[in-house]
Amino acid sequence: MDLWSDDLNVYGDELQELLRASQVSNGETEASETDNSSLSASDYVKLMRETLAATPFPLDEHAKETKINDIPCRVMTPKGKTQAIYLHFHGGGMVAGSAFMSDEENRHLSDNFNLAVISVDYRLAPEFPFPAASDDSFAVATWLLENSVAEFGTDKLLIGGESAGAYLAALTLLRIKNSLGPSSVDRFLGANLIFGVFDWSHSPSQLGKRPNNNDFDVLSPEIIKFLCSLYLPNMSVEDRQNPSVSPIYADLQDLTPAYFCVGSSDHLLDDTLMLANRWRAAGNSCRMDIFPRAPHAFTMFPSPFVDIFSKCRDDWFSEVLNIQ
Repeated sequence: MDLWSDDLNVYGDELQELLRASQVSNGETEASETDNSSLSASDYVKLMRETLAATPFPLDEHAKETKINDIPCRVMTPKGKTQAIYLHFHGGGMVAGSAFMSDEENRHLSDNFNLAVISVDYRLAPEFPFPAASDDSFAVATWLLENSVAEFGTDKLLIGGESAGAYLAALTLLRIKNSLGPSSVDRFLGANLIFGVFDWSHSPSQLGKRPNNNDFDVLSPEIIKFLCSLYLPNMSVEDRQNPSVSPIYADLQDLTPAYFCVGSSDHLLDDTLMLANRWRAAGNSCRMDIFPRAPHAFTMFPSPFVDIFSKCRDDWFSEVLNIQ
């Protein structure tokens, strides 16, 4: 079974060459600088937050800041009539990031599919470790289930995110199913789960066992373990395998159709491969796209993969929204 078309290989090779030529440090090098106490946990988080804050993410001037169930959120509405609501969660390793980082992509989805987009500024570790982010995500989701028609004129919902955001999206769907029942999950037309972390007990690729192990990635085994220690402090491997922590161990029956996407050089590769196939085996509709030699968060790096990914994702949105 081919996981990608052969004509994509050249783009992966070119992307890896570009990343190395740009002198971006390899994940293992970054880890050696941060892992062995050269930076404290607080200093590492500060550096990560400052780096993301300094990144020139395009901002949407029409996005509105509000609070939903006392959780800060960033809301976009389409120019036309709202057809559905997309509940979105940003990435950042559970310790950094903000809803505004995804303005450009969320505006694209809003305008092209007439979606209202709610991006959640959930609480971050280490100040607020598990289950704070999950609680915030669930609080906004339950508010939407109760108020979407009154506030936005539709009962149709979608959910999704990137990296840590994909994790929170999957976790939120499972909490809805377990707390409110499958009928509440049925309100969600689909889940957009992009290069997520789904196993906090560490999948093989998280431990460094990747197809192209010398390829550049923004993650490394050391960085992943460090982020885990901040988000899940003092939690045993057995506890990290609890489905309320790691969705990959959950009962996945009666969930929504899902779109999964990941690069083959991402240290989170196995998280997507395993969850997508378990999602499908549980009887749910599932699409999965793998991009050869692409690192984690590959959509942030200039390459033909960005447009190819955008088309794949948009095709899936069209399908679940039943747009011809």
